[in-house]
Amino acid sequence: MSNTVFNNVMIYDGTSPERFSGSVRVEENRIMAVARNGESTPAGDARVIDGKGATLMPGLTDVHTHLGFGSSVERINPPGHHPAEFASLIEAHCGRVMLDHGFTSGFSGGSMSVQAELAVKQAFDSGLLPGPRLVTSSFERVPGGPMGPMYKFKGCKARECNPAEVAGFVDEMADLGAQAVKFLLNGVSAFDPGTNMGEQFYDEEVLAAGEAAKARGVLLTAHCYTAHSIKLAIRAGFRTLYHLTYADEESYDAIEANRDKLFVGPAPGIVEADLLRAPRFGVMASEEQVAEQEDAVDRVKVMGRELRKRGIRALPGGDYGFPWNPVGRNARDLELFVEWFGYEPHEVLHAATALGGEAMEMGDELGQIREGFLADMLLVDGDPTKDISVIADKDNLKVIMKDGRLHKGG
Repeated sequence: MSNTVFNNVMIYDGTSPERFSGSVRVEENRIMAVARNGESTPAGDARVIDGKGATLMPGLTDVHTHLGFGSSVERINPPGHHPAEFASLIEAHCGRVMLDHGFTSGFSGGSMSVQAELAVKQAFDSGLLPGPRLVTSSFERVPGGPMGPMYKFKGCKARECNPAEVAGFVDEMADLGAQAVKFLLNGVSAFDPGTNMGEQFYDEEVLAAGEAAKARGVLLTAHCYTAHSIKLAIRAGFRTLYHLTYADEESYDAIEANRDKLFVGPAPGIVEADLLRAPRFGVMASEEQVAEQEDAVDRVKVMGRELRKRGIRALPGGDYGFPWNPVGRNARDLELFVEWFGYEPHEVLHAATALGGEAMEMGDELGQIREGFLADMLLVDGDPTKDISVIADKDNLKVIMKDGRLHKGG
């Protein structure tokens, strides 16, 4: 790892609406100097990159990452349960593709194998393999069932309430070293038609998971569609809420009242993908399912605008990793925040950079171009503060730097 200076760049720092001309010096893995007003930082023996007026900005964060689902824009791997050794190779592949497309950090929305995700995190962090910074997560285990993503959703009323087993599973994941646990509080109509509104856990179980997570220092994320599950997750102390498709006024009020404690991932990418591409894969293909998904699109558009109006920390991350929504399309979420939710490009960039650093629990050192911060940066051909779509074309990403290492360019 050597020192690097970026000269002749327009800097988007992760917080300001406008870019400014300047220069940035990186030493080892940190930003050591930021010059403004067209001035240059001392080069010395550093490698010098002439930005030629391109935009230097923080690397992007995806707050709902599914590397373990296995599908990328380069290769389709239908989700499945694999031995940890093979699952880690799938995650490594998707992590490299994600980094190729400018996402230097990802908050896992649940892995097929905790052991595999922990292994690839270690490989990414050490620089052994190219991939993003990663907050690791397991899926839940429904009492009496296996760990991992479910494909059939019978609902909690089909079994006995067992808070102790749910809390015990959180303890088990903490013992393994997982940083977060993901709970599907509602079903998934894409896999089991008509289950989006079904509650999968008893209230007592969700509250028990919250107590266990608090005691062990584990983060909880909730796949929640219904107003009831949204409010329940907030009561239980969940930190990240995904989807929120059927939120009502009372649940919006609860989110707003707790907005300093919460991050929200509305995940428009999967909503669009379920409607436009999933039927080609035999998913959400019946007339009833298409109608349900068209309704979901309308609801999510309203929801995203409501979150913006209320000042909620909503972040991009759209369930990328499914065959019809592969890793490498992650930047589509940035466009949908603008097209569907009414964000200005600089607002969604702030969400994907500075707020992304906060979601990764690294807000004091990640997601901004600022002295002392980690050197995760992109050099983008174009002005994403005016045209967010330039990021979606990876050919516009002239330089990708993660942790001071050049992954691409230079």
